[in-house]
Amino acid sequence: MDIKAQQGYDYDVIIIGGGVSGVTLACNLAAAGKKTALIEARDWGGTTVNRGSTPKKALLALAELHHHQESFLHRGLETVSPITWEDALLTRDWLVSDESARAKARAIKAGVETYEAYAFFEDAHHLKVNGQVLSAATIVLATGSVPRKIDIEGASYIDSSANLMRIHQQPKVIALIGAGVIAMSLISSFTELGTKVHVIQHNDRVLGNFDSELVDILVNRLKSRGAEFHMEAEAERVERSASGYQVTLTNGEIVIVDGIYDVAGRIANISGLQLEKAGIEYTERGISVDDHLTTSQPHIFAMGDCCDAPVPKLNSYADFQAKYLSQLLNDESKEAIQYPIAPAATVYSIPKIGQVGVSVNQARQHPQDYDVTQLNMSNWQNYKRVHDDLAVIKLVVSKSDQHVAGAEIVSDTADILVNYLAILLNRRVSFQELQDIIFAYPSLATDLYGLWK
Repeated sequence: MDIKAQQGYDYDVIIIGGGVSGVTLACNLAAAGKKTALIEARDWGGTTVNRGSTPKKALLALAELHHHQESFLHRGLETVSPITWEDALLTRDWLVSDESARAKARAIKAGVETYEAYAFFEDAHHLKVNGQVLSAATIVLATGSVPRKIDIEGASYIDSSANLMRIHQQPKVIALIGAGVIAMSLISSFTELGTKVHVIQHNDRVLGNFDSELVDILVNRLKSRGAEFHMEAEAERVERSASGYQVTLTNGEIVIVDGIYDVAGRIANISGLQLEKAGIEYTERGISVDDHLTTSQPHIFAMGDCCDAPVPKLNSYADFQAKYLSQLLNDESKEAIQYPIAPAATVYSIPKIGQVGVSVNQARQHPQDYDVTQLNMSNWQNYKRVHDDLAVIKLVVSKSDQHVAGAEIVSDTADILVNYLAILLNRRVSFQELQDIIFAYPSLATDLYGLWK
């Protein structure tokens, strides 16, 4: 079917950025009859699929399997299979290429016109793309983020975490700058492989948004696997050495590594868009948007990591914003975006750390409103039978009604449990309503009967 754009424009909507959220929005708009173009300059599927969670979790899956085998060593298994780096890379490459191809194919199947090129503004309605000028009534920016550059002596020797996943030979020793969510996943995977990992963190906290006691459980396990944490230190200088790279820290320590990688943070990927030509306002936090994800131009929107919406820079939030803009631009809703009252988040480490609803840190800041209860789950059947020996949950309970308001979990299956709790919290399921559900037994869901208030 030949879809025509609004009079005077090439397209009804042009979306810059073919990541997960950009593809979702483009497909939804095209399905509603809007003539839609999707422009991607690098890799279909964006950072998430090509350089982010998809390749990292491909490696993490093998690391988790290795971890589970070790948990059963002399408890039914007599040997643990080693991880073969070359085979791990083949698995990663297959998954990434398949997901990237699916992203583009999904857009094309939906009737979206795709461009593989960089785009920048000529004015508020016109974009320069591959030497031609395209116009649209509405433009959506979904350009994601890029690593924040580190300005130190020898910075050219510091590589990105994406390239860590591409090296052909498993490194013996590496250094990571940063101790956030991405770092924890990489540390977990590489220490499970047998790689020594130096972690350089500028302050005294790992995963500062999570409960420090649960984080300590994770950190202590990673230390036992070969991670060394250099806290309240920064990389001051990087030099080539006979055996790799010499990294000098601000506290005077020196580490010798095969490679050093930046996982210290990311910034909005907006520098090449020429936003000034379109009159789009932005700050160091990204493109300025209101509660409708509208920029300073009423027909231009931004979503995901490139905008300054006051939410975590996670794929799940970008996808939520894409679904919201689908409704807004298809005239199905004019309401401001309303994020879930109890979002769930997970650190994909070994073990995982999950968080949902009111955090333990928030509860401690408001002791008049919340109590925090800690439960050791390692003796519960669902955890004991798989030797999840570190499993702990902290429940945040509202003093006003004694209902669960949030939770934080450390466990190999923390991601599953926080998602169950997210459903209960967001749907405001009562204690009796939960008791009226029959779950398969034994399963993690059956533990909800005893947790939920």
